[in-house]
Amino acid sequence: MALVKVGRRGSMVIPSRERRKAKIREGDRLEIRAEGEGLMTIKKVPSLKDVQEKMAGRLPQWSRLEGKADKILEREVTS
Repeated sequence: MALVKVGRRGSMVIPSRERRKAKIREGDRLEIRAEGEGLMTIKKVPSLKDVQEKMAGRLPQWSRLEGKADKILEREVTS
């Protein structure tokens, strides 16, 4: 656990130790959700490239369907 101070414009800096444990790197996208008063959850959203790499080899027709698959995966990742 780490304490974080909220800045004047709502900015927060996640301590490096916590970022390393969560494997959050510069440029990553995070989903932040208010769960109630004083409670928020933060979740790393996988990039499209991460999802593609994870799916590689699982779909034998990937090269033929790549354009369609990219759109489907992007919708799944962002929703």
